[in-house]
Order: sequence, then C-alpha cells, then structure tokens
Amino acid sequence: MSGTSLEPSKSIGAFTDVPDLVTYGEEAYVYFHLEPKHTNFINRIIEGYEYLGVMTSIDVNGRCMLRCTPSTRPLAIELLSSLSDYVTIED
Repeated sequence: MSGTSLEPSKSIGAFTDVPDLVTYGEEAYVYFHLEPKHTNFINRIIEGYEYLGVMTSIDVNGRCMLRCTPSTRPLAIELLSSLSDYVTIED
C-alpha cells in the first residue's frame, strides 16, 4: 500500500450539500429519548438510511444521540419525528 494516495469516498456525492469537514461536529448531533426496549428497532430503521448517521445509547434510561452531519441532520430530525410513538427528540 505504500505510495498509494487515499481518495475521498465516491458515495459522499449522493448528498447535494457536502459538509465542510473542518467545521461540523457535535452541533449536528440529534439527542432523543426512547424506551430502552425499542433501541434495536430504532437503530435498525436508522441503519436503513445509509449515511444518515450513527446512533449511540448514552445511558440505560433511553437517552440516545444520532451522530450526523449538518447536511443529514434535517432528514434525521424528520425521520425521528415520524417515529414519535417511540422517540422524543430533545430541544
């Protein structure tokens, strides 16, 4: 592998507004609550939206976060809002 330069992922072109990798961070994360028994169900739905973000459980009480980018955050909020029977988004 020596001498081989790294290339950016071709899949990032699927997003119309590619994020500035220098400035995005935690401000793009979405925090939410769910019943812990629904964790796997919600995570699998999120995984079905490739490149949307990565879900992480924060505590045993059902507080979670979705690590996303500024360009995927609106879709993440829309998706989580549509799951309001299971998820409560933090303000």
